Amino acid sequence: MDKMGNLPDWQDHDDIELLKKAQSGEADAFGELYERYSQAIFRFLFSHVDNRLDAEDLTEEVFLKVWRSLSSYRDQGVPFLAFLFKIARNTMIDHYRRAGKKEQSLSIEETSLQHKGTDPGEEAISNLEHAEIRQVLNQLRDDYRMVLILRFISDLTPEETAHTMGRTAGAVRVLQHRAINAARDLLEVR
Repeated sequence: MDKMGNLPDWQDHDDIELLKKAQSGEADAFGELYERYSQAIFRFLFSHVDNRLDAEDLTEEVFLKVWRSLSSYRDQGVPFLAFLFKIARNTMIDHYRRAGKKEQSLSIEETSLQHKGTDPGEEAISNLEHAEIRQVLNQLRDDYRMVLILRFISDLTPEETAHTMGRTAGAVRVLQHRAINAARDLLEVR
């Protein structure tokens, strides 16, 4: 709170400022980071796991891991979002190890989860779209799948994608171009 008793407007702060505030005990600063990036992390995880509930649980797990490790986090010039995606990827891998299975294709039956307040018709269309996207993505090489998910499902910039994948932005652009062509070829066969 400021001197007037107002809550701070966290939107005016960059990620590093918010991280420093969160490290000094400002939970609301971490809350702003969660608000900024939870949807991107959820979309990334949902593109890899069997159902929405698992993706929601894993998203919470990612942010809990970050919260617990805040005291040891040091800015090393890597965007915070890239750091989050690395944790999300590792969390997803741990999820599959715990479950004793590899990443699997998504069946329509597995996506038939209904949410309160969601129109059943809209949910069915969303499930079909998700299943179709997963089907095409699962046929791609791992690096093609990852670049498409990071760029188009999680909305990362080429630079953020490069940090996450450990490549240069130029290499990401080339990989993205090749991945799009490969996906297009798969869609034409259908």
